[in-house]
Amino acid sequence: MIERSQYRIGISALVLVAAAAGHSSSPRAAHADDGTSGGAANESGPIDLAQDAQVGLAGDAYADTDPSALTDFEPALDPHGTWVDDPTYGTVWTPSPNEVAADFAPYVSGGHWAYDDSYVWVSDYTWGWATFHYGRWVWIAERGWVWIPGRLYADAWVVWRISDGTTAYVGWAPMPPVWGWRAGVAGIFDFVAPEPFVFCPSQELFAPNVAPRVLAGDRAAAVASHTRPYVTASPVVGTSYSPRSATQGPPPAALGIDASRVAHLARADRAQMRARQFARPSTAIALGGRPPVPHVVHPRLVTLPYAIPRALPRPARRK
Repeated sequence: MIERSQYRIGISALVLVAAAAGHSSSPRAAHADDGTSGGAANESGPIDLAQDAQVGLAGDAYADTDPSALTDFEPALDPHGTWVDDPTYGTVWTPSPNEVAADFAPYVSGGHWAYDDSYVWVSDYTWGWATFHYGRWVWIAERGWVWIPGRLYADAWVVWRISDGTTAYVGWAPMPPVWGWRAGVAGIFDFVAPEPFVFCPSQELFAPNVAPRVLAGDRAAAVASHTRPYVTASPVVGTSYSPRSATQGPPPAALGIDASRVAHLARADRAQMRARQFARPSTAIALGGRPPVPHVVHPRLVTLPYAIPRALPRPARRK
């Protein structure tokens, strides 16, 4: 048995500013079941990202804290896990232990990395199209990994670390959540959860199954001390900040990865197509999603115990 405690590094410099007005308690809209597979289709090649530029256009976009995040993904997630109310993080979803192993970790287990304009997590789980492109993952000692609903799309909600020049490793971690849900209303946390970084040799980043290449425990900590955060853009005072700018990741060429070793998305990957269709109201509504609704984001979650989560050991990894 190998202890899989992760090296955790805080990102107190990452600040997300959320602003919205009004709140709707309209009934849940009808939803269509997903019926998609997380695996790649036979036809390979880069997906055309031209239409994804429309995500940011006014009138055809969701806010991360739009309440539709609590309902739009239910049909895909309900058969595969459980919704619970956590005293710290509010409404969260946990994958069924019948579907994930004890050492499950988001953006590590059951999937691989692909790259076109940015890094895309290609999940083998049928529910992965929702939970790895929307919302945030966080580790809770009593529950394990849980997912906090969010409604803004990203190819992968992760933050990255790169070598300081003395090692040939790259690291990533789920981007910490900055909000949670209480009684259907979003509230901003007054803490930032630590990030459980994992590391693998840069040349193994696009392995079809990256999990066995990942370093853990003391070996991960030793590598982490020779890495630094990879940041593509810094928030400027007085301007809005898009959290997706922190998820870009270092281009493969910057990691010394030859173009022939870079995995690309399957052109007809149904799971990824569905994830991107849910990013815009103009295409999400036809799939059973709700339109954006006016809502309130509270400065903090009420009745919350404001204890900063500790970096606790992770479960032992099965051989």
